[in-house]
Amino acid sequence: MHILTKVFVLFAAVLSIIMAALAISFSVNADRILADYDKQLERAQVADTSLIAYKAVNAQEKATLEEDKNRLQNELASRDSETRRLEASNSELRIGVRQAESERVSITSKIAQLGVTTETQANIIADYKDELSRLRLAERNYLDEKIDLEKQLGDLESQVIVYEQVKRALQEQLQEVRRLVDNPGSTSTFATNNTATEISGPPISGRIDELRTDPNTGDLLVKINLGTNDRIAKNSRMYVHRSGSTYLGELVVFQVDMNHAVARVAYTAPGQKIREGDQVLSKLGS
Repeated sequence: MHILTKVFVLFAAVLSIIMAALAISFSVNADRILADYDKQLERAQVADTSLIAYKAVNAQEKATLEEDKNRLQNELASRDSETRRLEASNSELRIGVRQAESERVSITSKIAQLGVTTETQANIIADYKDELSRLRLAERNYLDEKIDLEKQLGDLESQVIVYEQVKRALQEQLQEVRRLVDNPGSTSTFATNNTATEISGPPISGRIDELRTDPNTGDLLVKINLGTNDRIAKNSRMYVHRSGSTYLGELVVFQVDMNHAVARVAYTAPGQKIREGDQVLSKLGS
């Protein structure tokens, strides 16, 4: 056999061996590839299942996030609206603060003016008060003087009335004396009766406790709370007053003990009436 043929046979044998090795290797790799392919299919199915589940969870989370987004957008809009409202309110408050500050300045100025006015009015009131006090003092002094003058006038009027009554009594006594002179033989009641006399010394004052009428003569009798302990005696002349100035009449004591005396009403002033509780005085003007 030719050498070239041998080389070709040898080369073919080597190729056959290589082909056999490649076939064996292909067969082994094919089984491994098929097994890997099956595993990859299983992995792909598991991945698809996981992807579907993940998509569902993702969709739910996306929906939740959308709801949160919408809620946050609504809150943001509400906050924006509230912010705008607060800014508007803040602007109004700033305007109010400026107005209040202006009013405060105005009120402070008015208070200062009122303070000056109040001080002026206080000075005027103090002057008025002093003037009023002086006027009241002058009026009180005038009223006191008027009361004193009226009291003195009342006393003088009472004295005038008493003096007129004394004058009348003296005239009656003078007529009685003339009658006795003209008729020496007649009896005089003036000579037989004691004449009422005014009590000398310090003035005595008391009051009428009781009034009654003498059943024999019809004269008005009075009981006074004065007696011999008070220097009262028979035929003492007493003057009746009311409220210290109103002259009512005269009394003549005809019965007396230590603490009381009974007198006859000798004279009653016109338009007057003696009552219980009226004051009796031993002297006019006392």
